[in-house]
Order: sequence, then C-alpha cells, then structure tokens
Amino acid sequence: MSQIVKVLVVLAVGACIGYFIGNRQELAQSSLLTVQQETLERQSKAIGQLKTDLGVKETLLATQKAAFEQLQKTLKDQEAQVQEQKRQLAFFERIMRPTGDQVGVTIDNLTLQETSVPGRYHYRLALTQPAKKRELFRGQVQIRVEGSLADKPRILSGRELGMKVGEGRYALRYFQLLEGNWQLPTGFVPDRVRIIIAKEGRQPAQELLAEWSEVLKPLVTQPAPLPVVQ
Repeated sequence: MSQIVKVLVVLAVGACIGYFIGNRQELAQSSLLTVQQETLERQSKAIGQLKTDLGVKETLLATQKAAFEQLQKTLKDQEAQVQEQKRQLAFFERIMRPTGDQVGVTIDNLTLQETSVPGRYHYRLALTQPAKKRELFRGQVQIRVEGSLADKPRILSGRELGMKVGEGRYALRYFQLLEGNWQLPTGFVPDRVRIIIAKEGRQPAQELLAEWSEVLKPLVTQPAPLPVVQ
C-alpha cells in the first residue's frame, strides 16, 4: 500500500513539474510574440515617418524647382523688355535726330505678336522719314507672307491675311505706326515677311524682307506668382 502511495506521489509531483514547465514555456512564447509585435509596430511607425519626411522633402524640392523655373522665366522676360526698350529708344532717336539726306519714307522695323487666337498675329509696322528736310508723303504698303501650305510654296497677300481695304495706307511727315491683325490659313507655315513700298513720284522703292522667326514675339501672359518656399 505504501508503495502505491509513493508511486502516486511521484506521478503527482511529475505532473505538477510538467505543468509548470509547460506553462512557463507558453508564457515565454507569449512574451516573445508580444515583443515581436511591439517591434513590428515601432518599425511600421518609423517607416511611416520616413515616408512622410520623404514626401515633405519631395514637395519642397518640387516647390524650389518651380520657383527657380519661374525666376528664370521672369529674368528672360525682363531681358526681352530691356531689349525692346532699347529698340524703341533707338527708333525715337532716329526720328528726333535725323542724319540722312534720303528723300521719302523708309521701312524702319516690323514686329509680330502672337495672340490667344490660333493662327492670328498682331503686326506693327514702323515707317519713318529719315531726311532732315521732311515733307508729307502718302502711299500704300504692300504686304506678302511667304511660306508653305500642304507642303507646297504659297504666298499670302494682305487681303488673304484678312487686312481691310486701305489698312496699309500711310500719310506721314515724321513717322507712322501701322497696326492690325493677320489671320493665317489653317496648316499654313510662314517662313518670311516681305514689305514693299513702290516707287511713286519722289518716293523711292523700299523693301523689307524679314524671317518670320526674327520678327515674331511670343504670346505675353501675366507671370504666375512665385511658389512660397518654406
């Protein structure tokens, strides 16, 4: 009987030891899982913060790039304005201080300005009388735009450009600006502009041949505000 009791005691003690050992392993595994989950959460938060920081830096870089490009455009526009002011100053100096003895009207310069309407261009033609002794001259300017349409050479007259009757007439003693709009046909590719004043009386023949790209100015738009760099 005592032997049976001893065996039962040993079995009970072994069961208790096994229970505590198993429970301890389960607790250790549970604790390890908790640590791993916390580590994973910290890493996820760190990755999320890195992505946020990266997004901020990319936005800042894009903003700085846009600001730099806008500054470049502003500088280019200002340089173009300075050149235009110099050209206008030289133009008025030629008018106020004539030095030549040439009789009659001369073609001083031509500028073209893009408009918001496709194929439409605003032209400005400056005529002057460079002689010191000036008299009144009247006449008609002939305008031709040379280019191509459907890969074939084509020359457009003033009427084909949409000019009104009498639009190219002048009457000047000092200078005159002729202005208006030209409408190019769809698909027409301009190459050059030819301005002609025919010989008539004391007026000598005059001709100006200019490349389209040399007299064309881009469409003027209001400058966009510079992005704010934080």
